[in-house]
Amino acid sequence: MLNIFDLSYEHQQAVESMKSQLLIAFAQRLGGRVVMPVSEVDGTGKFVLMFRVDDVKREFVFEVKEKE
Repeated sequence: MLNIFDLSYEHQQAVESMKSQLLIAFAQRLGGRVVMPVSEVDGTGKFVLMFRVDDVKREFVFEVKEKE
């Protein structure tokens, strides 16, 4: 999977502009309401969210990995 910084500037801007749409889609997938403690968000520092697009299936594929 590529890092966003490996993408062209135009593709980076496209990813940035769809972040809010992705958050909405995640919340909808989880029932429309997500509650999580601040400590859980604060504890994400050692992780990175990777994603790719499967052009054949027309799907986003997300994966959380520990930073190297």
